[in-house]
Amino acid sequence: MRKITTIIAAMALSGAALNSLPAIAAPTPASQLSTGDAQALCKELDNQFKFVIQFKDGLPYTQDARKLHKSGMTECDGGQPVQGVADLQKSIRGMYVVPDTL
Repeated sequence: MRKITTIIAAMALSGAALNSLPAIAAPTPASQLSTGDAQALCKELDNQFKFVIQFKDGLPYTQDARKLHKSGMTECDGGQPVQGVADLQKSIRGMYVVPDTL
């Protein structure tokens, strides 16, 4: 009987501990970013692309990734950072890498 009580108490404490952990939120979609957040993410994704391309350059999918990166940066620099972020994320995903988030 004592073992059962101990097990039940341990399970209750474990459940309480797991419930106290913060939930992991999914990244905010590009279409829901504010302009300021999108501009910051443009810079972050540009830096990530420049880092990743060093290791992926010459692979079959990098040509498409470069095109998406160029169009994304054009949009970011042209005052449309939300659309730019979407293209930059696609360019990084196209190289089989998970894009950074804010």
